[in-house]
Amino acid sequence: MRSVVLENEIKNSDLTIGIVAGTATDTQFGLTFLAERQVRGIGLSLSASPQAQTNLQALDRNALTSQLVDAIVELHRAGADAAMIYCNSLSGAVDLEKMRASAPIEVISPLDVYAELTGRYRNFGLLAANCQSCANIEREILSRNNTAKVIGIGNLQIVEDIEDQIPPEVIVRQHALDDLAAALVKSGVQILILGCTHFDYFYPELLRHCEGIHLFLPSERMLQLLRQRLPCAA
Repeated sequence: MRSVVLENEIKNSDLTIGIVAGTATDTQFGLTFLAERQVRGIGLSLSASPQAQTNLQALDRNALTSQLVDAIVELHRAGADAAMIYCNSLSGAVDLEKMRASAPIEVISPLDVYAELTGRYRNFGLLAANCQSCANIEREILSRNNTAKVIGIGNLQIVEDIEDQIPPEVIVRQHALDDLAAALVKSGVQILILGCTHFDYFYPELLRHCEGIHLFLPSERMLQLLRQRLPCAA
Protein backbone atom coordinates (compact mmCIF):
# COMPACT_ATOMS: atom_id res chain seq x y z
CA MET A 1 0.00 0.00 0.00
CA ARG A 2 1.33 3.44 -0.90
CA SER A 3 0.65 6.44 1.34
CA VAL A 4 -1.44 9.46 0.39
CA VAL A 5 1.10 11.47 -1.55
CA LEU A 6 -0.89 13.91 -3.69
CA GLU A 7 -3.28 16.76 -2.98
CA ASN A 8 -4.66 19.57 -5.10
CA GLU A 9 -4.50 23.18 -3.99
CA ILE A 10 -8.20 23.79 -3.41
CA LYS A 11 -8.83 24.72 0.23
CA ASN A 12 -12.32 26.22 0.48
CA SER A 13 -14.51 23.45 -0.92
CA ASP A 14 -17.91 22.07 0.09
CA LEU A 15 -16.41 18.57 0.18
CA THR A 16 -13.16 16.67 -0.13
CA ILE A 17 -12.97 13.75 -2.55
CA GLY A 18 -10.41 11.00 -2.35
CA ILE A 19 -8.96 9.80 -5.64
CA VAL A 20 -7.83 6.16 -5.84
CA ALA A 21 -6.06 5.25 -9.06
CA GLY A 22 -3.53 2.89 -10.54
CA THR A 23 -0.49 5.11 -11.03
CA ALA A 24 0.54 8.56 -9.79
CA THR A 25 -0.23 9.93 -13.26
CA ASP A 26 -3.93 9.05 -13.34
CA THR A 27 -4.19 10.00 -9.66
CA GLN A 28 -2.89 13.45 -10.65
CA PHE A 29 -5.32 13.58 -13.58
CA GLY A 30 -8.14 13.02 -11.09
CA LEU A 31 -6.88 15.71 -8.74
CA THR A 32 -6.53 18.16 -11.64
CA PHE A 33 -10.07 17.33 -12.79
CA LEU A 34 -11.39 18.16 -9.31
CA ALA A 35 -9.29 21.34 -9.01
CA GLU A 36 -10.68 22.64 -12.31
CA ARG A 37 -14.13 22.33 -10.69
CA GLN A 38 -13.01 23.91 -7.42
CA VAL A 39 -13.26 20.66 -5.45
CA ARG A 40 -10.60 19.71 -2.94
CA GLY A 41 -9.01 16.34 -3.61
CA ILE A 42 -6.48 14.02 -2.01
CA GLY A 43 -5.03 11.11 -3.93
CA LEU A 44 -3.52 7.69 -3.51
CA SER A 45 -2.00 5.45 -6.18
CA LEU A 46 -1.67 1.68 -5.90
CA SER A 47 0.90 0.96 -8.62
CA ALA A 48 4.26 2.32 -9.70
CA SER A 49 3.68 1.91 -13.47
CA PRO A 50 1.04 0.94 -16.05
CA GLN A 51 2.56 -2.53 -16.37
CA ALA A 52 2.50 -2.95 -12.60
CA GLN A 53 -1.14 -1.87 -12.62
CA THR A 54 -1.94 -4.51 -15.26
CA ASN A 55 -0.13 -7.13 -13.19
CA LEU A 56 -2.02 -6.00 -10.09
CA GLN A 57 -5.28 -6.99 -11.75
CA ALA A 58 -4.07 -10.58 -11.90
CA LEU A 59 -4.17 -10.75 -8.09
CA ASP A 60 -6.87 -12.68 -6.32
CA ARG A 61 -10.07 -10.61 -6.60
CA ASN A 62 -10.64 -10.64 -2.84
CA ALA A 63 -7.05 -9.60 -2.13
CA LEU A 64 -7.25 -6.69 -4.55
CA THR A 65 -10.63 -5.67 -3.10
CA SER A 66 -9.07 -5.60 0.36
CA GLN A 67 -6.25 -3.38 -0.93
CA LEU A 68 -8.79 -0.98 -2.36
CA VAL A 69 -10.77 -0.87 0.89
CA ASP A 70 -7.56 -0.13 2.80
CA ALA A 71 -6.84 2.73 0.39
CA ILE A 72 -10.31 4.21 0.87
CA VAL A 73 -9.99 3.94 4.65
CA GLU A 74 -6.66 5.78 4.43
CA LEU A 75 -8.20 8.53 2.32
CA HIS A 76 -11.09 8.84 4.77
CA ARG A 77 -8.65 9.25 7.64
CA ALA A 78 -6.90 11.96 5.63
CA GLY A 79 -10.17 13.89 5.35
CA ALA A 80 -12.04 12.52 2.32
CA ASP A 81 -15.85 12.76 2.49
CA ALA A 82 -16.23 10.42 -0.50
CA ALA A 83 -14.05 8.66 -3.03
CA MET A 84 -13.74 8.21 -6.76
CA ILE A 85 -12.05 5.12 -8.19
CA TYR A 86 -10.26 7.03 -10.93
CA CYS A 87 -9.24 3.88 -12.76
CA ASN A 88 -11.35 1.72 -15.07
CA SER A 89 -9.02 -1.26 -14.79
CA LEU A 90 -9.14 -1.28 -11.01
CA SER A 91 -12.91 -0.79 -10.95
CA GLY A 92 -13.48 -3.89 -13.06
CA ALA A 93 -10.97 -6.07 -11.23
CA VAL A 94 -12.45 -5.77 -7.73
CA ASP A 95 -15.71 -6.79 -6.08
CA LEU A 96 -17.43 -3.40 -5.97
CA GLU A 97 -20.34 -4.64 -3.87
CA LYS A 98 -18.01 -6.07 -1.23
CA MET A 99 -15.88 -2.93 -1.34
CA ARG A 100 -18.88 -0.65 -0.75
CA ALA A 101 -20.05 -2.79 2.16
CA SER A 102 -16.68 -2.25 3.85
CA ALA A 103 -15.85 1.32 2.83
CA PRO A 104 -16.50 4.04 5.44
CA ILE A 105 -17.51 6.62 2.80
CA GLU A 106 -19.48 6.80 -0.45
CA VAL A 107 -17.52 5.48 -3.44
CA ILE A 108 -18.19 5.94 -7.17
CA SER A 109 -16.50 4.24 -10.12
CA PRO A 110 -16.60 4.55 -13.91
CA LEU A 111 -18.69 1.36 -14.05
CA ASP A 112 -21.54 3.19 -12.28
CA VAL A 113 -21.60 5.65 -15.15
CA TYR A 114 -21.40 3.01 -17.89
CA ALA A 115 -24.41 1.30 -16.32
CA GLU A 116 -26.44 4.41 -17.13
CA LEU A 117 -25.39 4.32 -20.78
CA THR A 118 -26.79 0.85 -21.40
CA GLY A 119 -30.33 2.19 -21.61
CA ARG A 120 -29.40 4.83 -24.18
CA TYR A 121 -27.12 2.99 -26.59
CA ARG A 122 -26.89 -0.46 -28.17
CA ASN A 123 -23.64 -0.38 -30.17
CA PHE A 124 -20.56 0.49 -28.13
CA GLY A 125 -16.93 1.08 -28.99
CA LEU A 126 -14.47 0.70 -26.15
CA LEU A 127 -10.84 1.74 -25.88
CA ALA A 128 -9.21 0.53 -22.64
CA ALA A 129 -5.77 0.15 -21.11
CA ASN A 130 -5.72 -3.63 -21.47
CA CYS A 131 -7.90 -6.54 -22.51
CA GLN A 132 -8.75 -7.40 -18.91
CA SER A 133 -10.34 -3.99 -18.53
CA CYS A 134 -12.16 -4.36 -21.86
CA ALA A 135 -13.67 -7.65 -20.74
CA ASN A 136 -14.77 -6.25 -17.37
CA ILE A 137 -16.45 -3.19 -18.90
CA GLU A 138 -18.10 -5.32 -21.57
CA ARG A 139 -19.43 -7.64 -18.86
CA GLU A 140 -20.93 -4.67 -17.03
CA ILE A 141 -22.64 -3.44 -20.20
CA LEU A 142 -24.01 -6.87 -21.14
CA SER A 143 -25.27 -7.55 -17.61
CA ARG A 144 -27.63 -4.60 -18.04
CA ASN A 145 -28.36 -4.83 -21.77
CA ASN A 146 -28.05 -8.32 -23.23
CA THR A 147 -28.68 -7.02 -26.75
CA ALA A 148 -25.70 -4.65 -26.65
CA LYS A 149 -22.83 -5.01 -29.10
CA VAL A 150 -19.35 -4.04 -27.91
CA ILE A 151 -16.22 -3.64 -30.03
CA GLY A 152 -13.32 -3.39 -27.61
CA ILE A 153 -9.60 -2.71 -27.90
CA GLY A 154 -7.00 -2.79 -25.11
CA ASN A 155 -3.69 -1.00 -25.68
CA LEU A 156 -1.30 -0.55 -22.77
CA GLN A 157 1.24 1.18 -25.01
CA ILE A 158 -1.07 4.20 -25.26
CA VAL A 159 -1.07 4.48 -21.47
CA GLU A 160 2.71 4.22 -21.34
CA ASP A 161 3.02 6.93 -24.00
CA ILE A 162 0.82 9.19 -21.88
CA GLU A 163 2.98 8.50 -18.83
CA ASP A 164 5.98 9.51 -20.99
CA GLN A 165 4.16 12.74 -21.93
CA ILE A 166 4.12 12.07 -25.66
CA PRO A 167 2.05 14.93 -27.19
CA PRO A 168 -1.65 14.10 -27.65
CA GLU A 169 -1.60 14.73 -31.40
CA VAL A 170 1.30 12.28 -31.76
CA ILE A 171 -0.52 9.62 -29.75
CA VAL A 172 -3.66 9.97 -31.86
CA ARG A 173 -1.63 9.73 -35.06
CA GLN A 174 0.77 6.94 -34.02
CA HIS A 175 -1.99 4.70 -32.71
CA ALA A 176 -4.36 5.56 -35.58
CA LEU A 177 -7.11 6.53 -33.16
CA ASP A 178 -8.69 8.77 -35.78
CA ASP A 179 -8.88 5.76 -38.12
CA LEU A 180 -10.29 3.67 -35.26
CA ALA A 181 -13.12 6.15 -34.72
CA ALA A 182 -13.92 6.15 -38.45
CA ALA A 183 -13.90 2.34 -38.56
CA LEU A 184 -16.24 2.13 -35.58
CA VAL A 185 -18.69 4.46 -37.29
CA LYS A 186 -18.71 2.15 -40.30
CA SER A 187 -19.46 -0.76 -37.95
CA GLY A 188 -22.52 1.05 -36.60
CA VAL A 189 -21.03 2.09 -33.25
CA GLN A 190 -22.89 4.97 -31.62
CA ILE A 191 -20.59 5.79 -28.70
CA LEU A 192 -16.87 5.33 -28.09
CA ILE A 193 -16.08 4.95 -24.40
CA LEU A 194 -12.58 6.00 -23.40
CA GLY A 195 -12.30 3.30 -20.76
CA CYS A 196 -9.14 4.52 -19.07
CA THR A 197 -8.80 7.71 -17.04
CA HIS A 198 -5.39 8.30 -18.65
CA PHE A 199 -7.27 8.96 -21.89
CA ASP A 200 -8.54 12.33 -20.65
CA TYR A 201 -5.08 13.39 -21.84
CA PHE A 202 -5.88 13.14 -25.56
CA TYR A 203 -9.66 13.56 -25.45
CA PRO A 204 -9.72 17.09 -27.00
CA GLU A 205 -7.45 15.97 -29.84
CA LEU A 206 -9.40 12.80 -30.62
CA LEU A 207 -12.69 14.69 -30.41
CA ARG A 208 -11.66 16.60 -33.52
CA HIS A 209 -11.72 13.30 -35.46
CA CYS A 210 -14.96 11.82 -34.10
CA GLU A 211 -17.59 12.85 -36.60
CA GLY A 212 -20.64 10.60 -36.39
CA ILE A 213 -19.80 9.06 -33.02
CA HIS A 214 -20.18 10.21 -29.42
CA LEU A 215 -16.85 10.27 -27.56
CA PHE A 216 -17.40 9.62 -23.87
CA LEU A 217 -15.42 10.12 -20.66
CA PRO A 218 -17.02 9.18 -17.31
CA SER A 219 -15.34 11.74 -15.02
CA GLU A 220 -17.96 14.51 -15.11
CA ARG A 221 -20.85 12.17 -14.43
CA MET A 222 -18.92 10.47 -11.60
CA LEU A 223 -18.64 13.80 -9.81
CA GLN A 224 -22.32 14.58 -10.43
CA LEU A 225 -23.38 11.24 -8.96
CA LEU A 226 -21.26 11.80 -5.85
CA ARG A 227 -22.77 15.24 -5.31
CA GLN A 228 -26.26 13.77 -5.64
CA ARG A 229 -25.51 11.09 -3.03
CA LEU A 230 -23.89 13.38 -0.44
CA PRO A 231 -26.26 15.63 1.56
CA CYS A 232 -23.36 17.92 2.50
CA ALA A 233 -22.70 18.65 -1.20
CA ALA A 234 -26.29 19.18 -2.31
